[in-house]
This record gives sequence, C-alpha cells and structure tokens, in this order.
Amino acid sequence: MDTDVETIERAAFDAWPAVEVQELGGWRLRFNHGVTNRGNSVWPGPGRVDERGIDEALDAVEAFYRERECPALFQLTPIAQPSSLDAMLEARGYQKVLPVHVQSAEALSIAELPVGAGLRSGCDDVPSAAWADLATHRGRYTGGAADVFLAMLGRLNGRAGFAWAGSGSEPTATGLAVVAPPWAGIFAMRTLAAARGRGLGRAVLVAAARWAVGRGARHLYLQVEHDNPAALSLYRNAGFTPRYGYHYRKAR
Repeated sequence: MDTDVETIERAAFDAWPAVEVQELGGWRLRFNHGVTNRGNSVWPGPGRVDERGIDEALDAVEAFYRERECPALFQLTPIAQPSSLDAMLEARGYQKVLPVHVQSAEALSIAELPVGAGLRSGCDDVPSAAWADLATHRGRYTGGAADVFLAMLGRLNGRAGFAWAGSGSEPTATGLAVVAPPWAGIFAMRTLAAARGRGLGRAVLVAAARWAVGRGARHLYLQVEHDNPAALSLYRNAGFTPRYGYHYRKAR
C-alpha cells in the first residue's frame, strides 16, 4: 500500500474538523449537523478494532447517528480497520456510495504554473465576505448550512488559506488550502457557472499552492468524486496524479 496514505488521511481528517467527534475503539464518529459527508461519517482507522465485537460497535454507531437524525455513514479508505469492514457493512445492508479519487502533486510545481492573462488571484489568511458568499450561499452551502460550514473553517485555527480568482473586482472562483506540513490539502473548489472555461480554477490552485509553499508544504493532496469530469480534467491538466481511492457505505 502507498506509504503516504495514512499521513494524507490523518491530515485530511484534521482538515475537516466536525463539531462533534466521539471515539469508539479505533473509530471516530463525526457529526457536523448534516453538512458534508466527511463531517458526518465514521472514520474507521487505523486503530485496531476487535472483530469479535463488531456487531455491538455497529449498533453503537447506528444509535449515535439515529440520535442526531442522520444516516449511519462510513468513510472507507485503505487504512480502515478492520480490513474486512467493507464486506461486513455490505452484509449488513449498507449501500456503497460516492467513490472518490485522492490525488497529489508537488506543491512547487503547481505554484509555478502559468495562469491566464488578465486574471487576478490570491490567497488570504482570513476569508473575505466575497469569498464566504461565493463558497456558501452562491455555492453548495445555503441557508443554515452556510453557518455550519463557516464555523468548521473557524476551527482550523489559522491553518487555512482562502484562495480566490477573478477577472474583475470580485472573485468568481474560490478554493481552500489547509496545511499540515509537509502536506497541504485543497478543498472546496468552486467557480461560478457563468465564469467557467476561463482558467479560473487553475488560478485558484496556483494561488493556494503558493500560499501553502510559503507555510512549509511540499506536497498537495485533494479529493475528487469519480463523477466530476470537469474537476478531474482540471486536476489532471495541472499535474495531479491519482494516489488511491475511497468510498462510503451508507445505511439503507
């Protein structure tokens, strides 16, 4: 197995801090008021879990999420324990959903990429009002979900960079970088539909990479769903390469 998987997965866990995390053996049960799958799923590993008590542990997981009115959801990465967990969940009736590619690139190589003429970009230590609006209300986090998402970003305690790009006075594309040297994760990439196809996504990646390099990152990782061809093309053309995959198992 890729020797960096555990390092990346630990960094990614810390980069997306749910409002509530409960330990259960080697598992961590996350709850974030229903906002994002990662924030509301079990991260099972890499601590050891006694397979003899797996049914009792699964009962406890399902009770945890039932009390919070969320479906039980497991994020199954290559380090998930026990190694037979995926098969156990399938036998219990859990549905396989949301397959994800984890990709990586050298941070400096992304930071040195050219961007389109006439584009403005940057990466700030604090999100501007325009960044927050584009990333939430004009993106996937509307209504109360916006407050939950922004509160999660506040728990990053200075480890986040808020990247943006545009061709005018206001950003029309945003992204998030979270450092855990020598790695930095790229998250929450968003370009307004009317502004797509102009190189703004690449400009955001470059701004985020420059910010991360300045804070000790040598490598970048990101997570992208299999059914997102535009994002897959962006990352491939920028120089990201696949490292491993994961998926979720969701209680029916």
